[in-house]
Amino acid sequence: MNTHSKWVTSLTLAATLFSATVSNTAYSAAETKLQESTAKLLSVRFDARKVVKIEAGDFHFVPGQVAPIHTHDAPAVGYVSKGQILYQIEGQKPQLLREGDAFYEPAGPRILRFDNASATEEAIFIDFNLEQKDEPFIVFEKELTEHIDRRALPTVELTGKTLSATDIFVSEIEPKGHKRLEADVPVLSYVAEGSVRVVTNATGTQDYHAGETFSLIERTEITTVVNDSQDSPAKVVSFYLR
Repeated sequence: MNTHSKWVTSLTLAATLFSATVSNTAYSAAETKLQESTAKLLSVRFDARKVVKIEAGDFHFVPGQVAPIHTHDAPAVGYVSKGQILYQIEGQKPQLLREGDAFYEPAGPRILRFDNASATEEAIFIDFNLEQKDEPFIVFEKELTEHIDRRALPTVELTGKTLSATDIFVSEIEPKGHKRLEADVPVLSYVAEGSVRVVTNATGTQDYHAGETFSLIERTEITTVVNDSQDSPAKVVSFYLR
């Protein structure tokens, strides 16, 4: 092979390698794209408290159902996943919580209304109660006379973390997309729509469906939330506890 032929062969090989490198880089970038959008729903602040336990409930209210007047010894944060809720704290004007809204129930004042605002449609909401030692989930003024469909979700135990704020975000994860969760604070997550596969370096892989919760407690945990569906988006609401 003469010098010219060797030069042409080397040039062709280099071009092939360059093309393969560019192709692999583009493929890698496409594969690692998160394919999700995140928006803040609500930020709340409360008096600092040493939280040892977080109890969660998934409430299903039939059309027209009215909640009894109640109070919270521990602040509660939550999210309306279906329907509309008429919400009123004593001394404040009523407000309408719509599907996709986050809410905050403070410790202390009476909650006069937390009612299904529709006479024809079901309402579903979740709440997390940030409890100090020996605090109850909720306190009713009178003994209950009607059934409340509250579906208990896993309780999260903390080692006396001092908390004074919660920031609530919603993430829309596209089909075959994923979201990465890393935080130096505890994060509670609720699957509002669809199904996701949660992969963490601490507990491995687990599937969660709409209405279920999972948590990221230790700052060393790294979690990836994957939407394996080919055609349906997933929605995950995350509560960052600070």
